Amino acid sequence: MSDSARRLILIASTALVLSACSGGEEATQNIGGVPPQGQSGSPIPPSPPPPPPEEPHDTGAAEASFTKIRNQREASRFLSRTTFGGTKTQLDALSGTDAVEFLKAEFEKPASLTLPSVLTVPRNENGNLPGSAASDVYWDQIITADDQLRQRMAFTLSQIVVYSDIAVADSSQRAYYQDILIRNAFGNYRDLLQDITYSPAMANWLTYLRNQKGDPRTGRMPDENYAREILQLFSIGLFEMYPDGSPRLDAQGKEIPTYDNEDVVGLARVFTGLSYDVGPGSSFWDNSEEANRQPLKMFPDRHSELEKTFLGTTIPAGTDGDESISIALDTIFDHPNLAPFLARQLIQRFTESSPSPSYIRRVAQAFERGTYTTNSGEKFGSTGRGDLEATLAAVLLDESLYKDRTNEPETVTNGKVREPILRFTHWARAFNVTNIHSNNEARLTMTVDPVNAIGQHPIRSPSVFNFYRPGYIAPGTLTGDRNMTAPEFQIVNESTAIGYLNFMTDFTFDRTPQRDQELQSFLPDYTEELALVDTPEDLVRYLDTLLTGQRMPEEEINEIEQILLEMPISEGSPEDAAADRLQKVQVAVSLVLNSPSYAVTW
Repeated sequence: MSDSARRLILIASTALVLSACSGGEEATQNIGGVPPQGQSGSPIPPSPPPPPPEEPHDTGAAEASFTKIRNQREASRFLSRTTFGGTKTQLDALSGTDAVEFLKAEFEKPASLTLPSVLTVPRNENGNLPGSAASDVYWDQIITADDQLRQRMAFTLSQIVVYSDIAVADSSQRAYYQDILIRNAFGNYRDLLQDITYSPAMANWLTYLRNQKGDPRTGRMPDENYAREILQLFSIGLFEMYPDGSPRLDAQGKEIPTYDNEDVVGLARVFTGLSYDVGPGSSFWDNSEEANRQPLKMFPDRHSELEKTFLGTTIPAGTDGDESISIALDTIFDHPNLAPFLARQLIQRFTESSPSPSYIRRVAQAFERGTYTTNSGEKFGSTGRGDLEATLAAVLLDESLYKDRTNEPETVTNGKVREPILRFTHWARAFNVTNIHSNNEARLTMTVDPVNAIGQHPIRSPSVFNFYRPGYIAPGTLTGDRNMTAPEFQIVNESTAIGYLNFMTDFTFDRTPQRDQELQSFLPDYTEELALVDTPEDLVRYLDTLLTGQRMPEEEINEIEQILLEMPISEGSPEDAAADRLQKVQVAVSLVLNSPSYAVTW
């Protein structure tokens, strides 16, 4: 790479770091809203209850055509919300269509599962699956699978009901857990809670695997880890809230806790007696590879027979273990906090980092009803309260997303920060990468490498709190000053920005370290871009449409164009000229990928 190319990429990276970490204007554009419950800032005034369930329309739109995707600009932005990155083919196909029709088609696609592919991975010398097998297959899958919306939803759920293989890298367990999320992505949240509770991966991760009833002789108490996290992180949160996510306050103006330690103690008794299902006659302590990829089994003699009281519910003493779990999950699922708690996080992961209370309320209503009906009469959802198809449709078809903001100033407060995983997968899809063999790419298995890593890895968060907190407000930034949540900023700093720059630049220039040097993997196709390289402005504007949805300001476009004009094309051999032309395209791609405009999507 030439010195001028290196200089420009460094400038772009520095701009991104400054905008994200130092409170520049780019840090606040398009990520608006108000702080959720439990965050800093003035209390949000309570809102009235939602309208009755029989309200005929969810959006209140005056016309049925507001979800029309009119051009490539709108197609690019829509695909950034609904896939792991739009391709040029998709942009062309979506232009002139309706978002409702796209969702209908996506909801009907069969699920692409992980475990079948993982089980075909060659075993190591000990006969075991490689520890990275599930991770490698998953990278391949989210980039190539046709059911992109389902895969994106499953990835979103993995950041809400968090399991991480950072502690136990068992490919069978992880693949089985991934498939739970994929299968339930458009199902019902109650079924999802059931399946994750009985999954070996979650039981291992949150330490209730082989959790035994208390023993007063030894002082042993049931493990409380899962009981606490399923309440705090997977369902109802710490404080009571209104349907729009704003906090309920007591007479003293303080937030009202949803549960206390006694609730955790009572709920912990529920999650006792679960262990691997190795087959008839197996013991509580047995295990097998097959048991890692099937539901856990209840061992009655290890389950607490005591009364279990939590969240206003009492399970009588002597109740069967599986029945106790069913009652507990029903109780959690029925809590009024669940709808706004989940609605806010789904919005954050798909469309807006800091959603407004009204947006949260509209999505929570769809969750409560179990259906979402568009103004054109299309109905989503069929499983009753907690239907995720209906809830996701409400997230993605909200009228606020289809407002034409072409002429609005750059201080509009909508949109979300684009997290690193989505940036990488978008590059791979946008440039029709071939030979996708993630197991051959050393960079895709790195979890801690501030110099060359993107700072995020699917299903490998450092803790059960995910990579970032839903209520994170970045200190020292304009977003923070405005009390706007920006969860993804929690992993944005000078170190991770430089790591992302190096990571993406190496992939863009096809020079990543590969395990098998004879197997060239992740090869980008820059044919479309090479055809525009002689007119740099056209090239940059093409990339602006493909990658940012035409969000780049003229100043940014002109700056990149000028640097490309400074890069000469060799007048020597055809080979040298071709190499220079390719490098100019690679530099252009790198600059757009590292631009402030690409860091935020709306």
